[in-house]
Amino acid sequence: MTVPATAALRTLLAHAGEVHSEAQLFVRAGGIGAGVFAFLYEKEDFASLFLAGRHLWADDLAYLTAACKRLGWKTVTKESTGAKAAEQELRKALEPGAPVIAWVDSAHLPWRAMPPFYSGGGYHVVTVHEIRGEVALVGDVAATPVELSLRELAAARGRIVKFRNRLLRLDGRAGRPPEAEAVLADAIRSCVTTLTRAKMANFRLDAFEELADRMVATSGKESWEVMFPPGHRLWGALTSLYEYVEHYGTGGGLCRAIFAEGLKETGQAAPARAYAALARAWSEAAGAALPDEVAPCREARELIARKAELLRSGAPAAEVRSCWERLDKLAKEARKKFPLSAATAAELRAALAARIRAIHADEVAALALLGR
Repeated sequence: MTVPATAALRTLLAHAGEVHSEAQLFVRAGGIGAGVFAFLYEKEDFASLFLAGRHLWADDLAYLTAACKRLGWKTVTKESTGAKAAEQELRKALEPGAPVIAWVDSAHLPWRAMPPFYSGGGYHVVTVHEIRGEVALVGDVAATPVELSLRELAAARGRIVKFRNRLLRLDGRAGRPPEAEAVLADAIRSCVTTLTRAKMANFRLDAFEELADRMVATSGKESWEVMFPPGHRLWGALTSLYEYVEHYGTGGGLCRAIFAEGLKETGQAAPARAYAALARAWSEAAGAALPDEVAPCREARELIARKAELLRSGAPAAEVRSCWERLDKLAKEARKKFPLSAATAAELRAALAARIRAIHADEVAALALLGR
């Protein structure tokens, strides 16, 4: 499993008898997207960087319902304010014997072993397969579902007010199954339209060019010189850049790798080659953010990759937690003594900006090819 919402939808469709590879479904659900956000909280001396690469990444409900509609399926969504009503809705939704998608705070899933700091911000979806007594069988990014107590599931489902206790299930076919060519054409149109015409600039391809500009700007409240100076704030930006591109539910290369694979499987050879090259470029840029020759950066990169692999393999929570703990220690050490000089940090920012500016140009060219 790579992209959580796509993987969850694939589970529901497979149970209903419609089989897709995850890569093909990723394309048919709208493919790639763009997202760049940076925030600075001066009073707390904290800054954050976020990147996203999936279509409609900020709204899993819109993503899932649009994909189901495109594929010719009806859906039912339920939301509950209280834990008791939420459990009743879950049991009712599972009565037909089919899995459902549940919105959760990933910081409250025990196997993810996330620090308490992330509680309230772990926007995530999982599949719930069945309830056995006081335990639910839950599917996440690992190949096999895991057991989770109903109490823990209730805590995860109820933590984030925005989508508290939300469920989605399939509700049968909406007429005859659509032709594969029509599904693909509609998905690509939606992808291209969102990347070029989204209301918010942060959701368009040009957000990547803006990111590059801010990396090298020497003034302005949104410049990296101000938001991410050498120290713990730049450390957070560099580790976030690597994680969000490579391991935060992207399948690597900011979702461009799985998109290229899906395009190839659906017979779109030329765009597939373009996006495979973009996936490599994004991965190289992400790796360059944590230079191999700088020991703490190399270790952080290895820990982030290790943590992601442990989650995919269904490893014990203690092993995942050890990665989080070591990453926290590295972050504290970077606060005390940043591993790069000011001059080297400026050179790194300039090199990253050059990479991302080149990527943006290739993204524009690839999207034009896709649109044709």
